[in-house]
Amino acid sequence: MKKFFLIISVTALIASCKKDDDPIIYGYHYFPMAKGQYTVFDVVDIFHDVALLPAHDTDYYQIKEVIGEEELDGEGQPYQKLYRFIRLSDTLDWSLKDVWTIKRTSTTAETLEENKRRINLAFSISYDQIWNYNALNEDEATNARYDKIYEPITLGGIEFDSTVVVEIQNELNFIEYKRQYDIYAANYGRILKVRKDLDILNTDTTNISKGTELFYTAVEFGFQ
Repeated sequence: MKKFFLIISVTALIASCKKDDDPIIYGYHYFPMAKGQYTVFDVVDIFHDVALLPAHDTDYYQIKEVIGEEELDGEGQPYQKLYRFIRLSDTLDWSLKDVWTIKRTSTTAETLEENKRRINLAFSISYDQIWNYNALNEDEATNARYDKIYEPITLGGIEFDSTVVVEIQNELNFIEYKRQYDIYAANYGRILKVRKDLDILNTDTTNISKGTELFYTAVEFGFQ
């Protein structure tokens, strides 16, 4: 009997040590920073205003985001440039649209977009993780969180082994519908962006009087 309990105790000790030695998966690979890595997005940009003609107008174009060189900010912290190109169809040449910056620290992944810094991801990735998406700008506080962690998906015919959904905003009332979320894929970065800011009637999200909708869907990846 004593020998039996000794075996159980040693087994439990080994299992405990293995559990303690398991590395924490922070999720940095969902926000890659390799210079020259690029993503091409198909973009659908919709404008609504029932007071105008046409009341609903849709633009289609492509955006290419290329990770650029590393520099240091005013606090001596490294960041990288994000070059963004635009074209109206895949048969045309790219034109430089703007230059953003991206930054990855031990606890956050950040993007400076149109002079507003946003916290895209918080590390480590977990269902318990909640952060203020607008903590680094003057916009209203918006609590972001993770959903559907490490799940495989197929997007636009491309298979991704591991993705995470970042839920940013989902507000619905009688007159407004605000919806924002992103999907990130391991080693690829953001592969989907959805933004909706709509004036609606009687909580009907299809009865739109005014607002905008923006959809980014990744269709190509590579290095240059």
